[in-house]
Amino acid sequence: MAERELYPDGEQRRRIMDFIMAAGQTLLENGAEVFRVEQTMEIMAASFHLREFHVYVLTNGIFASAGTAEMSEVRNVPTRTTHLGRVAAVNQLSRQIASGEVETVAEAEARLAQARCIPFPKDWVQLAAGMGGAFCFALIFGGDLKAGLAAAAAGVAANAYLLFCGRRGVGGGFRTISTAALITLCCILGCGLLGTEPSHAIIGTLMILTPGIAFTMGIRDFVQGDYLSGTIRMIDALLIAASIAIGAGLVLSLYAFLKGVAVV
Repeated sequence: MAERELYPDGEQRRRIMDFIMAAGQTLLENGAEVFRVEQTMEIMAASFHLREFHVYVLTNGIFASAGTAEMSEVRNVPTRTTHLGRVAAVNQLSRQIASGEVETVAEAEARLAQARCIPFPKDWVQLAAGMGGAFCFALIFGGDLKAGLAAAAAGVAANAYLLFCGRRGVGGGFRTISTAALITLCCILGCGLLGTEPSHAIIGTLMILTPGIAFTMGIRDFVQGDYLSGTIRMIDALLIAASIAIGAGLVLSLYAFLKGVAVV
């Protein structure tokens, strides 16, 4: 097995830099914490003898340099999702690089490419998760079995719509608003057919949209002293919550206007 160069040349240093930036981008765009991205990149740089390596990570960007500023690179990470399998794979790769199990940059690049290709759960798994989550949340919030069944149906519809939006490239606030509106409409119709109040079903199903990860990671960033990234994540969480309220409120207001009753 080839040994690592103690003093890599310019071309090799650039290759190492590109690999480390790609690893950091993979972590960041799949839901890793900011401090974990920085820590992992620093470990990789030290293991491959990339000296004077400095990195600064935000929630949507990576800034890094090596040497006496002879190499610098910026990566924009505009889209973020949650895939902890990829995060775990890159973290495992960093540990193997540090321990010497992965010796060369070429081998590390191949392992990183494999980590980036780990697929998301199959569609039926995501639909089942949405159904089960909405059903359980509706019962937790005090709904009866009928409300749980209506919430389960709305959860399937919501996750199917989210999968459709993901394939069509629909994102941002519109997707959240429209999904919340769809959930509210499905719950009102389902509970109307089953003869039960829709409030518990609506609340339970909307829980699958709540920004729990963004809110939690924002708090963790604050604890780690990264106030800028923490503020960005908290604003992101608040915008998602506002979008949910807008979508649900529009449908409830329209229903109350057409029926002359309030949904509570």
